[in-house]
Amino acid sequence: MQIRLMEPGQPVSDFAIAGTLVTVGDVSIDCAAREGDTAVLIEIRNNNGLITEGGAGAYVAQIEIPARRYETVIVEPEGGEQGPSEAQEPVALDPDAVTVTLWPTV
Repeated sequence: MQIRLMEPGQPVSDFAIAGTLVTVGDVSIDCAAREGDTAVLIEIRNNNGLITEGGAGAYVAQIEIPARRYETVIVEPEGGEQGPSEAQEPVALDPDAVTVTLWPTV
């Protein structure tokens, strides 16, 4: 994961990263499960003292998950089909492609 600090040197909320799982405060986001065919931006905010996903409070963190990538694979024919064909299969999310931006705590 790429970690970006909005104000380097300032304190941020507690966070942890394990593979594709990002935890900020009590909010855990499985980036692989949230990956889609377009980029995904997840906002984590301080809503009246509670750290939650979304809401209208101050930013705590943003998680940027890039769009899912696909690779072309050759599918061998079965039964009466003629010749191999191509198919698109999703590639596992690369945790290093995810960016976590952290805002300073108040």
